Amino acid sequence: MGSAKPLIFSIQHFCLHDGPGIRSLVFFKGCPLRCIWCQNIESWKQEPEIAFKAHLCINCGRCVEKCPEHAFSEVGKRNSRFCRYCFTCTDNCPSGALTRFGVSKSVEDLMEELRPEFSLFKTSGGGVTFTGGEPTLYPEFSSALAKNLHAEGIDVTLETCGLFNLEKIRPLLQELQLMFFDIKVFDEARHRKLCGAGNTDIKNNLKSLVNDWNKKSGPFVWPRLPIVPDMTDGYDNIKGWAGFLNDLGISFLTIVPYHPMGANKRRWLGLPPTHNLRIPTDEEIHSIERLFLNEGIKVYKPGGENIKEHYTGA
Repeated sequence: MGSAKPLIFSIQHFCLHDGPGIRSLVFFKGCPLRCIWCQNIESWKQEPEIAFKAHLCINCGRCVEKCPEHAFSEVGKRNSRFCRYCFTCTDNCPSGALTRFGVSKSVEDLMEELRPEFSLFKTSGGGVTFTGGEPTLYPEFSSALAKNLHAEGIDVTLETCGLFNLEKIRPLLQELQLMFFDIKVFDEARHRKLCGAGNTDIKNNLKSLVNDWNKKSGPFVWPRLPIVPDMTDGYDNIKGWAGFLNDLGISFLTIVPYHPMGANKRRWLGLPPTHNLRIPTDEEIHSIERLFLNEGIKVYKPGGENIKEHYTGA
């Protein structure tokens, strides 16, 4: 599943919410899920994409003038039937209104881009987090990059949706200390409806990874739950996941409140808007925290995780 070499659609630096210390995030393009509330829809496809940010357009006309396939009928209006994705338009757009999502980078390219921050990672207890999209779509590439980072003393954390072939990512797991594992919708049919795939394999992978951790043969696994009103915040969903985590011996969880940052990206990529999504209120978040606490599960906010408290190997 997935090609040997991924496209990278972003690298973010000096981040504080995706693992211990100060970190850089490497965003892999391609995801097996299609969550309705997704904030990184530019990560869905494994192929490169062209986005148009109308608010940045200065109406210079270079996209129309420079396109060798005449795919632009007017400024910002690209006909995908004629586009060969040569990216002449994005290369010649002076304002960044036309943007490319997805660039091929080698392990060596990424190492060199990240290297200036290595000393900062080490002094802050930080490192590099693989995210996306879904990095496990590229097990050989991800494990090679992680191995190179690990060899230079750089911590590597993985963020995953949990839908992967566990046996194929074993080499990657050996290079990790921490994995953030996203759980979303407990009910199988509802998960399929809201996320585009079932969750049986996701649950089984979580069980196996926790079992590996208990045997000290895999990374520490930390679950995270997005809080999307009327989708993941219901009583049955909270109780379902609380019971599942308790059965695994997990007494901690990060909740990630929905934020509509994906709405603009839908416009940029020409996708239809998603309706009926909103940011959860403070009271709704507190209510969910109380439900989990009543089940014996301590709740954290992104970046506030006390990993050492629960990491018995620390």
